[in-house]
Amino acid sequence: MKRVGLACLLFLFILPLRLNASNVCDNISLSRIMPYMPPDYRIISKKLLRDANLCDMLISVNGKIIPVYANSKIAIIGSLFKDGKSISDKEVNAYLSNQFKKRFDTYGKHLNSLVAADYFPQPSKRNRFFYLVVDPQCPYSNNIKNDIKKICNRLKIGAKLIFISKYKGSEDQISSFVCNKKGFSDYLKDNFGNTNRCKRGSDYIKRSNDLIMDDLRITDTPTIILPSGKKYSGINTHLIEQFIKNNTK
Repeated sequence: MKRVGLACLLFLFILPLRLNASNVCDNISLSRIMPYMPPDYRIISKKLLRDANLCDMLISVNGKIIPVYANSKIAIIGSLFKDGKSISDKEVNAYLSNQFKKRFDTYGKHLNSLVAADYFPQPSKRNRFFYLVVDPQCPYSNNIKNDIKKICNRLKIGAKLIFISKYKGSEDQISSFVCNKKGFSDYLKDNFGNTNRCKRGSDYIKRSNDLIMDDLRITDTPTIILPSGKKYSGINTHLIEQFIKNNTK
């Protein structure tokens, strides 16, 4: 989708029709303005963008959140920028964070039951930690796992390791890790033990995938989850460290 800046919206001010700010968000039919809109789109938030006489909307289409700026006559899809920053990205991220926090409040209490191993540097407090969600076959997770330990050491914070099975071949590794009771140092060394199927390992994989991917809707690895219900997905270790540092005491 084409990204548009705030400057691109200035043409609206010269339109002969001046819209009533009190009802800009009323009676908008995106299907009429844009006939190609999927019929099952859903408006999840809307508010008046006063400077441009537009309705600032977030819509859900096929599981994706899309920013739309519209009135009864026109609609613009894309990112809105102001002072060098994307207003749209901020709104989408705020919405997604809020939705995750709601799911976390319901299901987050079960995360401890999925911890396959943990690492706490000395000295550190057991109540200062984050959950580290990875897939053992995920190259992104594997590329930064030693950096994660360094972050723990610098911030004096613990990491609780949780596996999900998303990539091909990860089920055997996870099951072997759980069945052979491996630890965090084994994870760092790619020592998952002998491939060994046991009921505990199979149960772990099912419970983890159900909770992490279905209930919390996390599919990206690596993902950091804080006990406060905030999360960060990505491999930029500087941003990971700043996220943990800025959101923990």
